[in-house]
Amino acid sequence: MAAEMSPADAVGALVPAITLLGFGAAAALASRAFNLSPIVGYLLAGILIGPGMLDLIHESGGTHLLAELGVVFLLFDIGMHVSLRELKESRGDLLGLAPMHLVLTGLLSAGALYMLGVSWPFAIAVGLSLGLSSTAVVARILTERGQNSCPIGRTATHVLIFQDIVAIFLMIFATSLGEGETGAAGLAGLVSDTLLNGGAVPLAASLGLALVQALIAFGAAMLFSRYLLNPVFRTLAATRNDEAFTAFTLLLVLAAACATAMIGLSLTLGAFLAGLAVSGTPFRHQVQTEMGPFRGLLLSFFFISVGLAIDLPALLRNLPLVVIAAFGILIVKSVLGYVAARLNGWSIPGAMQLGTLLAQGSEFTLVILSLGAVTSNFPPALMSSLIAAIALSLALAPSWAILGGKLSRELARRKQVTMETSSEPAGERPVLVIGMSPAGRLAVDALVDFNIPYIATDSDPDRFLAAVADGYNVSFGDASNMKLIDAVGGSNARAVVLGKARYAVSKEVTPSITRRFPDLIRLVAVESLHDLDRHLELNMRAHLVASEPKGIEMVADMLRILGIPDEDLAGWLSREADLFTIGDASDRQDRAEDLDEEEIVEEAA
Repeated sequence: MAAEMSPADAVGALVPAITLLGFGAAAALASRAFNLSPIVGYLLAGILIGPGMLDLIHESGGTHLLAELGVVFLLFDIGMHVSLRELKESRGDLLGLAPMHLVLTGLLSAGALYMLGVSWPFAIAVGLSLGLSSTAVVARILTERGQNSCPIGRTATHVLIFQDIVAIFLMIFATSLGEGETGAAGLAGLVSDTLLNGGAVPLAASLGLALVQALIAFGAAMLFSRYLLNPVFRTLAATRNDEAFTAFTLLLVLAAACATAMIGLSLTLGAFLAGLAVSGTPFRHQVQTEMGPFRGLLLSFFFISVGLAIDLPALLRNLPLVVIAAFGILIVKSVLGYVAARLNGWSIPGAMQLGTLLAQGSEFTLVILSLGAVTSNFPPALMSSLIAAIALSLALAPSWAILGGKLSRELARRKQVTMETSSEPAGERPVLVIGMSPAGRLAVDALVDFNIPYIATDSDPDRFLAAVADGYNVSFGDASNMKLIDAVGGSNARAVVLGKARYAVSKEVTPSITRRFPDLIRLVAVESLHDLDRHLELNMRAHLVASEPKGIEMVADMLRILGIPDEDLAGWLSREADLFTIGDASDRQDRAEDLDEEEIVEEAA
């Protein structure tokens, strides 16, 4: 029989956990109250309870394990947000803007670290991680500003997906450097020995082997998802046993992490592949809901542990340098992000907004800085200053993004942007979208997703400039003027979508439109039953805005009219629900999780 733990030992084991939980909860509440990223709050909590201040807790094997599990669940969550369809649709950004952004910002950071005395391998690992942006912070900014589905939001999301994948390999690389120094065998040791000793041929061989292993692991995850994971989830769902569902999901995450660690890779790669496998099943939303509390709790432990490791006296001595470094990160990454966006065809306003949106540091940089190999090879003062600078950049990120948005609109206004819509492909008639309201934007997003040509106009100056700054291709002018419609090519339109209902204008132009274009389909989103009845009397396909995102009922009707199959329409509606439920809209996400694809289509109809 196992020996019982004495009360003193039990208290000694519980006190660190209670301390972490208590200060973690306080940090989360304080961050929300002051509108800060929770990451900043957790780092400050770690500093507060660490050796430099209250000295309530010290790093130990237990706290290190909790922190590492937080990173594991973070990678699992990221894997669930990556899908083959999304990778295919975003290949332009994944092969162009995203790698260019990372190379420009990462290599410059690596060069700066090397000049500060950091050896090249570690300078490259940490420098490239400094080129990453914060997925959590950017997602929150996009949600608060309603930009998840606009061109700016989609491109930023694609860049973040690329960066999240790169971050996994940066973590493996940084870990392998330490293993190489201690004589570790296997692939990681071979890679690190090659990097440290300069062998060119072994490096090529090891990188090739790493690629093969990654492809095998990826293929195994896809086969596991299709032939085993999906049936298991269906069986668990049929039992309606929430505890069994949660227990199996936890088993999946931890078993996958252990499996990759046992073959010489990393815990985090296994967790990412497990998330990737789940992303290919219809149960992704349910798994995200079940794992959300575990991810948030354990990840808070990780950031608190990072705060524990900060050398507070060294940080205070270098405080001016920390502030300069934080603003240096924001300014340099904004400029280089702007350059990368311009080189990839973005307009000046759009490039400005993208650059400032992705300018902050990343939580993954904090993960890499916490690795033992990096910690032992970094000067403590530089380590503390760098962590603090990243935390400050995260705190300033929302305000910096707002500043970037204002600058982008001002640039659009000064240049008097009147973008011309691209000519429609031969044989295809465009859809005319009038008014870049949320419903109008959603219609454009849908048309772009299905490669249907469109022409967009807006007569409201502020709404027009905001749409241009967000990356939309839109012309300025009053669509009630038929000369403008002819000028932009709208006389050949097969359908008209009114993003903003104006009954007086609709009533005035209806007689001339029906005479000139008797077969033209007209759709409108309205916000009152009175407007619904009035527009129906004008023989328009009017839809009452009754759910989120606004205009989804009208857009679903538009796509059906344009011949989009129900299966493709259901998939698009599901992806839009994913975009809308990012961030704080958890109540809507719970509702979406209870609907299968056919029910979503029926509801939109």
